[in-house]
Amino acid sequence: MSCKPFSLDLAADQSGLPHYQPPPCQVACPIGTDVASYVGLIWAGDLSGALEAITATNPFSGVCGRVCDAPCEPACRRTGADGPVAIRALKRYVMDRLGPGFHLPAIAPDKTQRVAIIGAGPAGLTAAQDIAAAGYHVDVYEALSRPGGMMLWGIPDFRLPPEVVEQDIARILQRCPGITLHLSAPLGEAVSLADLSRSHDAVLLTVGASAGRRLGVPGDDLPMVQDGVSFLNAVNGGARPRLPAHVVVVGGGDVAMDACRTARRLPGVEKVTVLYRRGPDEIPARAHEISAALAEGIEIVYNVAPAAVLARPDGSTRLRCLRTELGAPGPDGRRAFRTLPDSGFELPAGLVIAAVGQKTATLELARHGLLEGERIATDPATMRTRLPGVFAAGDAAFGSSTIVQAMFQGHKAAYYVLAALEGEAHPLPYRTPCRTRAVPVAQDPRWEILGLEHPRFLGLGDALWGETEAGYDDRVAREQAARCYRCDTETGSVDYSVKMRETIFALARQDATPSTIADLTRQRLAGRPDPFLPTRPATFDELVFLPANLTRLVIDPYREACRTRTPLGNGLDLAHPMLVGGFDAAPEAIRAAVAAALLRSGGGYAGRRPLDEPRIPWLQLVTAPDAADARAAAVLLVKDAHAPFALPQRRHPGQLLGLVATAETIAEAVDFAITAKADLLLLDGSGHMQANWAELAGPPDLGLITGAVSLLRARKAEETIPLLWFGGLRSGTDLAKTLALGCNAGITSLAAALALGGEIGEAGPDFAPADHDSRVQALASFLQAAVSECSMMARCTGKTDVHNLEPEDLRTISLAARRATGITMAGTKG
Repeated sequence: MSCKPFSLDLAADQSGLPHYQPPPCQVACPIGTDVASYVGLIWAGDLSGALEAITATNPFSGVCGRVCDAPCEPACRRTGADGPVAIRALKRYVMDRLGPGFHLPAIAPDKTQRVAIIGAGPAGLTAAQDIAAAGYHVDVYEALSRPGGMMLWGIPDFRLPPEVVEQDIARILQRCPGITLHLSAPLGEAVSLADLSRSHDAVLLTVGASAGRRLGVPGDDLPMVQDGVSFLNAVNGGARPRLPAHVVVVGGGDVAMDACRTARRLPGVEKVTVLYRRGPDEIPARAHEISAALAEGIEIVYNVAPAAVLARPDGSTRLRCLRTELGAPGPDGRRAFRTLPDSGFELPAGLVIAAVGQKTATLELARHGLLEGERIATDPATMRTRLPGVFAAGDAAFGSSTIVQAMFQGHKAAYYVLAALEGEAHPLPYRTPCRTRAVPVAQDPRWEILGLEHPRFLGLGDALWGETEAGYDDRVAREQAARCYRCDTETGSVDYSVKMRETIFALARQDATPSTIADLTRQRLAGRPDPFLPTRPATFDELVFLPANLTRLVIDPYREACRTRTPLGNGLDLAHPMLVGGFDAAPEAIRAAVAAALLRSGGGYAGRRPLDEPRIPWLQLVTAPDAADARAAAVLLVKDAHAPFALPQRRHPGQLLGLVATAETIAEAVDFAITAKADLLLLDGSGHMQANWAELAGPPDLGLITGAVSLLRARKAEETIPLLWFGGLRSGTDLAKTLALGCNAGITSLAAALALGGEIGEAGPDFAPADHDSRVQALASFLQAAVSECSMMARCTGKTDVHNLEPEDLRTISLAARRATGITMAGTKG
């Protein structure tokens, strides 16, 4: 008997589409939410369809619309441009409008077996839904008086109103009448594990980690020290105690943020301080929670650790602290810290709240030998514990996690419980189901200019316990949905016949269990080592435009032309972003042809000496600051290896000044350019642009572009200094890729020489005899074709301006290009 509650197989999706490639947001979601479809349906105005997509794998959709940690948003490909799609807020928009009245058809139990689930948090209730939906009776035992776990008892009302949790739970119970809730039934008191194992066919432990840890310093047992979990439980249960004036919260996670904001609302509190032992880059709390705390007047002090809680004779309490510094990353990736000697100081602390972690609190599990440390010993491959027929999931089994991660574990545990009930000894390994609703793409014409609009922050007001974040209205929701790139329309680049054919033949010869088949499949599809040397440089040919974007639009001949105008600052305004350079040593007849072609096409020239045509903008390359020529529109300094960077001397008020940077000098160049307020930065991918025909020395270093953009972004100066690129530009597609990586213009040299009829000789191009007009026509046609090709690539990706191309429009097809540019490889999920 095969157990496939989600029709699981080894394909990448459950859509039935052979080439569906789940987008990064869906891959990042632990429960495989079809984000792209529901966002597309919101834009189309089909909120009922969006509701179906949201709730298909998420029984706590209303909860997640408010407090999900949203791992989908950092994975969004628009994050690196102007911010991710507001996925969580869009989920809330749909649930606020349709969630309260939404119910699914009831599924009555049709089987005799019973399953006991201990714990009514997100993991337990998710598993209960899946098991009951398969026709089984489910008894859920909850220690507290209301179901919901930490969703109800641990998250403050101003972030998650209890009625939202209750709506989601009511929807589960209405759909699954086979679920029976037993409240105020703690394990080891009202019920025992032994009794439940005898009366049920399977038991699932989802007891959570509901006990807070102690601070772990002298004095942490004083009356005015409380753990964060107990503090939040009391307040969420209705308590509104009057607190001392000064409250200190120790910790940097979600519980710490909830505790400090809750304390800020209680009577008597004048100041709340959060202490975190690492720095702002390491704090685990989400950025919007930190911003909310700061907006509510809460102080966050970094690099401080508690050393002792001190009770003074006058009845006051103070917290002894030590300053810390960070070291190297540890095995878990987090940077270690150490306390600094002689750095102690004291803080007034009428109440100290320890938000330093949680643990499982039940003696019943210890009596049965189920604990390993503070967690239930659980095999993550099967979700089984040491006792036959007893499974475990959630925080008690795998440590503190998020609501959506708990739901994933609930789905996974239900899968293996159902396999056991149905007699499947070797079920296929559980995989998060990913499917698409294949929502047609009808892109909003404003999709590339609409910016991220965060939900309005309400903060502290007259209603201290009212929600602090407003939902979207219809207009904002549709605009935010329009920002989606619709990555779900991208098809995988790995062909079925290449990747799977031999495996299918091998599987056809097997008579084995599903587990054996899965093992064989993994072996056959194992990754291959990179056949190229690690030092092999990347080329423009290993960058391709994203297929989804190239097929997104039918290019309308009546649509406005894609703009190519390229302003470089202070009146230097070119008709297009393709310049020519490197003809300083060419014969005068060739230079004259270059000048005439540039005059016809509207480009500029970069070189040590000008062309004999003053109407062509000249970007002069100099090796000394005092060598600037008044005829140059811009002067760029090529730094000597032993000299510091300096800006050239400006010869007239409109002259632009800049630098030439290589891979070796880029960090120094960026710092100096920002400090000196340079007008331009020319990225020399060849490494020696000042030499004649420098491109013949080898392929350009494409990593220089990404490195420059990253350095500027880190210094909050991205897009403040126009970037020009030199190295390897052969076509308009190469130019488009350069613009997508972050440059404003590109300089072609060797390709222009070939267009003029040059043939590569020992010292560079040799030019055969030809008449002037033919040469001019050849180069002008090449430049015009390159600009048109660049414009076409931009239009195919949905842009109306070539300068709106961005890294998300690209994919790499080699590891070398992936390393150099950081662009996602085609056919992968991230």
